[in-house]
Amino acid sequence: MHLSPSALTTGLLAVLLSGCVPYAVGTTAAPAPPRVVVPSATVQVAAGQPDLDPDDDDPNAEPRTTTFTLDNEARFGLDAHSDAGVRLVGTSGIVASYKRRVLDGGADGLSAAFLVGAGVVGLGSHGHVEATLVGSYPVGPRLVPYGGVRVQHLLPLDDGAPAPEPASGVFAGVRLGEADLGISPELGLFYGPSDALFQGDWIVVPSVTVHGGRLLEALGIGF
Repeated sequence: MHLSPSALTTGLLAVLLSGCVPYAVGTTAAPAPPRVVVPSATVQVAAGQPDLDPDDDDPNAEPRTTTFTLDNEARFGLDAHSDAGVRLVGTSGIVASYKRRVLDGGADGLSAAFLVGAGVVGLGSHGHVEATLVGSYPVGPRLVPYGGVRVQHLLPLDDGAPAPEPASGVFAGVRLGEADLGISPELGLFYGPSDALFQGDWIVVPSVTVHGGRLLEALGIGF
């Protein structure tokens, strides 16, 4: 079956875009210390609902159900309650964000922060905007559970680029270790009704974030 150039371009953009959406949060409510850069790297797998009854006659029926990305981020502490970050999304996007702590529970209480961000993904095919509310509650010096809600949207910048609906969801994770040597496994569940990226409306996103200069150096991941 012959595919028109426009259909082929749209398909390629959808494949590229599905692998560069930054669903994983990978951070607690605590900002980076003032005037300190905190690097991190996130491995993310995004999985949509499988197609249980594919149509072999339809060249577009084969779903893009699972994507994998490796993101790098650096956050710089602005003051005691806020930081700013830059995240390289795979190899095809960049997102800048700002985090502001709105509830400070100290070393043994509940803290909460808002994150807002914007950038471009999919080699410039889409603009990306995001808003996140994250809460964390330390249960020990090296164990900090966290979770929250996240909303993000992709805005087509190219003619023929896929136009997905906004995706919203919840996430939960735990930071293990210290500020300069730690790991944060996380699980997210998002609702994003769109045929452009995944089969089905629900997206499951497991991820692991490593943070701190010592651990990243040991893994050979540097900034």
